[in-house]
Amino acid sequence: MTIGSIPKLIDKAVIDVGSNSIRLVIFRTHDTFFQPIFNEKITASLGRGVMQSGCLNPKGIKLANTAITRFMRILKARDITDIHAVATAAVRDAKDGKQFLQNIKAKTGLVVQMLNGEQEARLSALGVIAGEPAAEGVMADLGGSSLELVEIANGKVGQGSTHKLGPLALAVETESNVKNTKAKIIKSLEGMKITGTAQTLYAVGGAWRSLALVHMELRGYPLHILHNYHMSRREAKMLTRLVEKQSPASLAKIPGVSAKRAQNLPYAAFLLRKILSKTKVREVVISSFGLREGLLFDDLPSGVSSRHPTLASVEALAHQNWSSAEFGQAVELWLEPVFAYFKPVFGKSRTDLLQTAICRLADIGARMHPDHRAEISFNLALYAPFAGLSHKERVALALAIYHRYAGTGTPPSTTLIMRIIDEDMRAWATAIGLGLRCASAVSARTASLLQRTSLFIDKGTIMLDAKKEDSLLLTSAPGRRLRDLADALGLQAQLIE
Repeated sequence: MTIGSIPKLIDKAVIDVGSNSIRLVIFRTHDTFFQPIFNEKITASLGRGVMQSGCLNPKGIKLANTAITRFMRILKARDITDIHAVATAAVRDAKDGKQFLQNIKAKTGLVVQMLNGEQEARLSALGVIAGEPAAEGVMADLGGSSLELVEIANGKVGQGSTHKLGPLALAVETESNVKNTKAKIIKSLEGMKITGTAQTLYAVGGAWRSLALVHMELRGYPLHILHNYHMSRREAKMLTRLVEKQSPASLAKIPGVSAKRAQNLPYAAFLLRKILSKTKVREVVISSFGLREGLLFDDLPSGVSSRHPTLASVEALAHQNWSSAEFGQAVELWLEPVFAYFKPVFGKSRTDLLQTAICRLADIGARMHPDHRAEISFNLALYAPFAGLSHKERVALALAIYHRYAGTGTPPSTTLIMRIIDEDMRAWATAIGLGLRCASAVSARTASLLQRTSLFIDKGTIMLDAKKEDSLLLTSAPGRRLRDLADALGLQAQLIE
């Protein structure tokens, strides 16, 4: 994005006709940024009984027709014409699936694409890549009727396979013989085609997310964000063995786990454990991005889809909060001496990415109440729908934004911060935040004024230079903030007028 350009935010819709639920998600998009702003689902259980009767659940058909009629009225009222509608395993497996989609078209005008197993797997894997461009490993997407396993490497979708292992396909809720169900799982996974090189399993789907919620609760994890939540192989196997032994009633007591989801969690736990036993992955990573995000990502031009989602995200968030694009980019150049002072705490490329993202948010709290903007901005950055960030990177970004507004104050959620990022990361984030604060004081958050000054470090001193008439910019407020930055770096401060 060039200095002065304004992100164009476009609303797009996805209607997902799944085996268990019919869902409408409206996304506010900007390049590779996909922010859900409306999410509604109807549990229709279309796939219930398909494996036995060959036909879609009749009650589910009625519910689906009602839901899609409502969804289309919502989209018309919101003037959204960019609509992606797909149907997955239950519809493609049912002998009346094509007729069901033809009836939807006749009643609502909506054309729903029936995805084959390969297409569904590919789009779900693209969703994982959209959520984490650096993803390397294998994706496991568990839906109501099927399980897709796909290899991901170098931003590309590789070999994959589809298995009829969803809880509806195996009639898990009505199957009285647990041993029989487990035998079906083991037999189906015999044909699993995944190479032995995958180190990470990217888990997609509500069942896996619910398992992660159980793990968060068990360990008292303070940051309740599922996307990019990590479990080691050992942790995941211990979790699955524990959940397999629990009753649905006890699992439903976990915050965020619905009673309906709890019914199938022991099954999902056993399935995950068996997948782990068939691979050599070292960790399980939860991806909140999947088929729906993959549809949007697949529709982007190649030049746009290559943009890192974190940068697209911060630009969109900054724009929605009336932030100055020019100032964010100018302060990134201005702070280069501070960036160079630290060793890359997240590795060179990731640290560079995060520094850019933080600077794009330098003005994020401009129109918030001054008494609360530090804490509001911290929470906004911490819980924003950013893709492509680890939990550590997310917390560091939020901490930097807090210090940009609060100076040397004590941040909120100190226990969360201390548990998730180490001392070096905290020092780095604090210094960058104080650097943003100093830049704001010097320039009144104006790029052209900031560019009339320069910052540099030499012989244990950080110096702020403004020549000739621009020295008028260096009043007492910039001086105080420069001293705060210098203290954070362990340096002396000097204004050069």
